[in-house]
Amino acid sequence: MNVFRNVVTRLRKYLWIVAALPIILGIVGFFVPAGKMPSSFEAQTTVQLGSYGDDTTNDPNQVIVLLSNAPFYEKRLPELWEQQEQALLSQISITDLTNHLIQISYKGTSEAEAVEGVNRVTSAFLDEDKNRFDNKEKIIDEAINNLNKSHVSSEETVSRARFLYTLQSRKVQMRRAQVLESAQKKSGSGVSTISSKKRAVLGFMLGITLVIIGAALPEFVRKKE
Repeated sequence: MNVFRNVVTRLRKYLWIVAALPIILGIVGFFVPAGKMPSSFEAQTTVQLGSYGDDTTNDPNQVIVLLSNAPFYEKRLPELWEQQEQALLSQISITDLTNHLIQISYKGTSEAEAVEGVNRVTSAFLDEDKNRFDNKEKIIDEAINNLNKSHVSSEETVSRARFLYTLQSRKVQMRRAQVLESAQKKSGSGVSTISSKKRAVLGFMLGITLVIIGAALPEFVRKKE
C-alpha cells in the first residue's frame, strides 16, 4: 500500500506533467505525418515453351538461366535495364512447371507496374523465341529446297526421299513458345498509413504509460537499494 500511496502522491505533486505529457504526445501523433510504406504486387504469366531443337529457349532449366541473367535484358530490354540494372533481376523470378511450362513473375510497387513488367519480360522472351524459331525453320526450308533441286542417281533416290521426309516431319512438329495464361495479379501486400486519430490516441496512451512508469520507477529503485 505504501508503494501505491507514494506513486499517487508523486502523480499529484507533478500533476501538470501528468496532464501535459499525454496531451502533447497526442497532439504530436495527430499532426506528425507518417510515411506510407510501398505496397508490393506480383503479376505472373504462364508460358508453354517451344519445341524446335534449341535448348536455350526450349529447355526449362536453360530458360531459367537465360531470364535470370543480365545479358538477356541488355539485349532485349535495354531501356528497362539501363533504368534498373541489377535491381531488375530481383524483381523477376522464373518457375519451372510441368510439361515444358514456365511461370514468369514480376514484382512492382503497384498492380499496373507489375502487370506491365511481366508483360514486357514475357514479350521479350517470345521475341527471342521467335527469332530462334525462324532461324531454325529457315535452315530446314533451305535444306528441303536443296534436296528438291538436287539430281541424284536412282540408288540415292530412296535415301533422299527418306531424308526429305525427315526434314518435313521435323518442320511440321516444330512449335513456338506461347502464352497460356496472360498477366494476372497474384498478390498485393503493404502497410498503409495509420490515421491521424489513431496516431493521436496512441500518442496519448504512450504519454500515460510514460507518466505511470516515471512515477512508479523510483519506488522500485528505492526498494531494490
